[in-house]
Amino acid sequence: MTQPTQIVGNYQFLGVVDKPKAGVAYKVRNLVTNEFEVLRALPGATYSDPESMKRFLREIKVQTRLSHPNIIAFHDALELDGQLVMTTEFVDGTTLAELLRLGPLPQDQAVLIIRDVLSGLEDAHALGIVHRGITAEHALVTAGGEVKLGGFGLAKPASDVNLTQAGTVLGEARYVSPEQIMGVGALDGRADLYAVGVLLFQALTGKVPFDGTNDFDIMTAHVSTEPPRPSSLNPAIGPELEGIVLKALAKKPSERFQDARQFRMALEELKCPAGVTAAPAKAAPPAFAPRFELQTPTGGGPRIALIIGLAGVALVLIVLFLMKKL
Repeated sequence: MTQPTQIVGNYQFLGVVDKPKAGVAYKVRNLVTNEFEVLRALPGATYSDPESMKRFLREIKVQTRLSHPNIIAFHDALELDGQLVMTTEFVDGTTLAELLRLGPLPQDQAVLIIRDVLSGLEDAHALGIVHRGITAEHALVTAGGEVKLGGFGLAKPASDVNLTQAGTVLGEARYVSPEQIMGVGALDGRADLYAVGVLLFQALTGKVPFDGTNDFDIMTAHVSTEPPRPSSLNPAIGPELEGIVLKALAKKPSERFQDARQFRMALEELKCPAGVTAAPAKAAPPAFAPRFELQTPTGGGPRIALIIGLAGVALVLIVLFLMKKL
């Protein structure tokens, strides 16, 4: 579309950040807000392809509905230099795929990343949006540990009657759910949860559950082969976490987590590896405690506080003794 440092409209182009199948993504500076953004352009060659145009417009409509801290924010859609473009938040981070090139993540980090992905999906699914294209490339992790989910190019409303078509498989083969491959029945958010199960397996072991030299073999395995136990690749994975991974990877949608919140809560309630912050548990009240609060008189010092405290204990013991006599 243009060269780096060139200015078109209100945008200064700073370089290419990605080359997805449909279009090119540039890092740009918005000269009005002076903020960095990502600008995606639909190539002119695809304007004659109604399906590509339809998909790009659908992505724009989907993105305008999404607003969540764990989803890359949509900014604008406009015509620029004779081409249809959309701009989104620029995330200064690393994809989960890049992090995993160094091997599996520590369990606490893996769990926290997946919990944030699920939090974003929870919001998308509540709006009736099925992502359909979740991969490790679409989860961005900032230096501060914040997670942003992107890649909504294949997303559709769950109510779309053409969401699944037999013989047509969209998405990356290593993450696609069995029902997407078979093209039978209504497709819903549980297909995304299967893909997140693949992400969790990958984050914990450094490998996807099913891989191969061609997409056909990989997709056949998704449909007919049970995934390996994560602990067979990483013995440090405990049975509770392993059970969560395998449930997410169940062949039948009815045997998986039924929504993103259920999956996320299972991870939050996990007997967490060191470093994972779970929801704080409420402290149990003591078996017996006075229903009043002792006040320390001003100027009395520690001695007065100690005397009053001992007096309170003595009073409780006397009451218990009298109750026993009765």
